[in-house]
Amino acid sequence: MSVLVAFASRYGATRQIAQHIGAVLTVAGHDVRVRPTTAVADLRDHEAVILGSSVYRGHWMEQATSFAEQHQTALAERPVWLFSSGLLGADEPPVDLDRLGALLDARGRQVFGGALVVRRLDLIDRVLRLKPARRRALRPGDYRDWAGIEDWAHQISADLIASTLA
Repeated sequence: MSVLVAFASRYGATRQIAQHIGAVLTVAGHDVRVRPTTAVADLRDHEAVILGSSVYRGHWMEQATSFAEQHQTALAERPVWLFSSGLLGADEPPVDLDRLGALLDARGRQVFGGALVVRRLDLIDRVLRLKPARRRALRPGDYRDWAGIEDWAHQISADLIASTLA
């Protein structure tokens, strides 16, 4: 099955998650394209879509929400899964996740930990990180659960295979 893994990533951690999901699906036999949301013009060549975004201040990146809204009709015609990546806990889903999940009738929604490398932050994010509350919340490190990401990708693959057999 032809699958698009589209993502919006500010510093690269979400891109790496998207690439890992794409690799798992490729090994499972799917024809996968991993692309930034800004590089996708249409969805006609893709039978399924996995859409992910980095989360900042509780929200998906504007490129990802715009992609979902712009392609809403096409996304409604195919199976869609959503994932978020950031320094929020799984018990704190991004504000946009439920709204976009309902808008796109997503089959699944997943929140993954993110990664923070302070030296990669732009000036604005470095300044914001100086506030005590932000400093506690934005601890440097890699909080991505690669085994959990892989498990989720395998679940999607199984769902895709089952839907082609039905």
